[in-house]
Amino acid sequence: MTLPEIVAVGVYNAQVTQKKAITNNRKTTMFELELPIDDGGTSHIDSESRKITPNIVICAKPGQLRHTHLPFKCYYIHMVLNEGQLFDTLMSLPNFIEVKDTEVLVGIFTELCSYYDTGMAQNEIIIQSLLLRLIYILSMKSSTSVIKHTEKSNNRETIERILEYIEKNLTSELTLERLAREARFSTIYFHKLFKASTGRTLHKYIEEQRIKKSINLLLSTDMTLTQIAYECGFSSQAYFSYAFKKRMGKTPKEYVKEIYSRYDSE
Repeated sequence: MTLPEIVAVGVYNAQVTQKKAITNNRKTTMFELELPIDDGGTSHIDSESRKITPNIVICAKPGQLRHTHLPFKCYYIHMVLNEGQLFDTLMSLPNFIEVKDTEVLVGIFTELCSYYDTGMAQNEIIIQSLLLRLIYILSMKSSTSVIKHTEKSNNRETIERILEYIEKNLTSELTLERLAREARFSTIYFHKLFKASTGRTLHKYIEEQRIKKSINLLLSTDMTLTQIAYECGFSSQAYFSYAFKKRMGKTPKEYVKEIYSRYDSE
């Protein structure tokens, strides 16, 4: 199991470090787990927002955009992890997890701070064991107490708008980054939201739509395979044929021949 590299552990008090009412919007570069100590302002992660209370654990992931309306006082742990089972678990956590009894979590964070502050190398095992326990608890809590997205209806409208955008721009280069910008989400959040909404990855969905359009052109026009490939947004006729066969089980010519043979036999 790949263990995280712990970057910082401690207590953050915005009233001491910040002289303004709202923090700058920033893109996170690591995992940031935070347990508020007092009621505060509002935490914003991507397009999701939540009032800061002591029974909410904040789980920010790499690549997300976040800022905070102050005040804000919390325990925190920041860590780097790029792959493995723990990475997948952390990435799957909701941005905000509600917990009814925070006593256990407060105890874990307090111990983490205590052992981390000593700076003693032999404490690394204890620190990692506490962190693993924390991740396990959050994973269990999130499976039963996920806070629903406050912008759910807006997200649905956004995805519908992106689907319409894709349909109208199949000949363009429809990258994850480009469509995330169009949706005004981070790439990580947009990827997760798109897959949750459509049941497909963005790449698979776009290819399905391009194949669907190509079938219509194959059966209703006399365009060449090269013309159809570019009209549907494929980089070449060769890749179009490859993707078509992978999806349909036949080459474009074989598919057309089979369809026409069905009509001829009727």
